[in-house]
Amino acid sequence: MLWYKAWLETRSRFLTSLATLTIFCAVFVHHAQGLLRPEWTTDFNRLLFVTQQFVVIMWILAVVLLGMGGIVREKALGTSSLTLSLPVSRAHLLGIRVGMGVLETITLGVVPWATIFLVSSLGRMPILITQVEFYVLLLVGGGSVYFAMSILVSSLVEGEYTAPAVAFGLALLAAMLFDAWLRPYNVWRLVTGDYYVDRKTHLLSGHFPWFVTLACMCAAGLMFIAAIHNLREILDLLDAATAWSPEQLKLPFLGPLKHKGS
Repeated sequence: MLWYKAWLETRSRFLTSLATLTIFCAVFVHHAQGLLRPEWTTDFNRLLFVTQQFVVIMWILAVVLLGMGGIVREKALGTSSLTLSLPVSRAHLLGIRVGMGVLETITLGVVPWATIFLVSSLGRMPILITQVEFYVLLLVGGGSVYFAMSILVSSLVEGEYTAPAVAFGLALLAAMLFDAWLRPYNVWRLVTGDYYVDRKTHLLSGHFPWFVTLACMCAAGLMFIAAIHNLREILDLLDAATAWSPEQLKLPFLGPLKHKGS
């Protein structure tokens, strides 16, 4: 039931994002292939690298939107009573939401590149499967921090438009700041493959950065833990508010909460 509920909450955003990414990749690569000759392998590899730049932008926008919502948002809308009445812990509720989101983000990374592989093969300009794997693993593994950040923001900010705006702003700000002062650690450049592309052949080369990708996933895990901790504190205070005598209890980002009997 909880998994189905999580699916229903994100279904429209996920399917819209998946369709947009898939159609864009198919049309963009197919059109560009028509301008290239089969022997122009370097130009085709450059096309794939450029495609990844566009995919990364749309993928990050999609996963940030997938991370929005949750119990805090339901509480603001007054629709959280059913969710909170279920005999499961808050950590379990968020865990299922995160699990569904992870499956969706992986799908959003795999399907577009599978489409590119199919379109290029039909156009007689096949891609090396190792290149597809490299791009997908960079996107999904390194990009996990963006999804985790959106989950954390949604546990702090309840606004329907404020939360995604804050998440998008943080992603953009982090990319600019790291590019200016900590360029070797810029996650944006990691997921686009900028650190690993050979400027002559435009192929991703070298060993896959498992350590860096694992570090990104660990950072994502810490943000998930922080979101669970924050959610527990907020909901414990919300539950306690029903039994407290003060007329109002003010919580950060949630505004004033009135006693049920008032």
